[in-house]
Amino acid sequence: MPKRTAAVPLAPDAVVEALRGAIASVEAAVVRLEGEEAAPGTVDRVLDLAGAPRAGDIVATHNSLTRAASIVEHTGGLPDREWVPIAGSGPAFTETVTLLREHASSSLDGLGRDVTVGEHVELLQKVAVDGALGETLQLLVIVEDCLFLWHRVRLARAREDEAAAALAAARQALADHFVQDASLLRRARAALARFAEGTPIEVVRRLSSGRTTKVLTGLRQDFEDFRWACRADEAGWLADEDPVVAEALDSMDSPLKAVGGALGEVFERGRARVTETWARSDDPEPRPAADER
Repeated sequence: MPKRTAAVPLAPDAVVEALRGAIASVEAAVVRLEGEEAAPGTVDRVLDLAGAPRAGDIVATHNSLTRAASIVEHTGGLPDREWVPIAGSGPAFTETVTLLREHASSSLDGLGRDVTVGEHVELLQKVAVDGALGETLQLLVIVEDCLFLWHRVRLARAREDEAAAALAAARQALADHFVQDASLLRRARAALARFAEGTPIEVVRRLSSGRTTKVLTGLRQDFEDFRWACRADEAGWLADEDPVVAEALDSMDSPLKAVGGALGEVFERGRARVTETWARSDDPEPRPAADER
């Protein structure tokens, strides 16, 4: 996998290999959007929020493209009867990917450093619930993999006079993925990490809200699924991330760590007061008041 800062490969075979490996799996995204616990109509709701056209049964579409790509892998080509139904879907996938990215990015725009942590948490909840940020990232994974599958098939189907344009379009799709999705993941992680800012007691107070923890834990998992699906670690997307972000997110995974920190802080203050009391009680000579000196 090319690094985030590396150039997109130029050779056709390298481009095909990059397309093949850009998305690790869409399984977690499918479960998030259409699993037993998913709200009915989640995919259409996210597309509406992004201003994208309805996509029908996106899982069935992905399955059809996976089958087409598998035929190409095994035979080197694709019959017309398999290609014709999907031939014109590439531009629609490109548009949908762009709109989903823009929606996710605009959702994060209001989560700047100029708002207090309390306000930030409220805004993050709104982004998660009203803006469906986590679901948007998961749908982006599926639609983007549909786009990559389509490019793989198109490269195999392209005539000699179409090959250069097909290759350029595939490279552009990969370039957008490595640059824009990497930026989106880093911004999302940084936004969520602000939840852990403040003293341990303040963090524990936020953790005491069931609504807050449910929303933020869900976002945390969605971001991790997006990270894994996009092979972000292999691609070096987080290589230059501030270590504080990872530490903050890790603390969300271990609430007991935050609770322990808070209790430790309380214990240290209490111990200091007890030590001071003992010191006074052990003093053999009572200290005279200031007016008796």
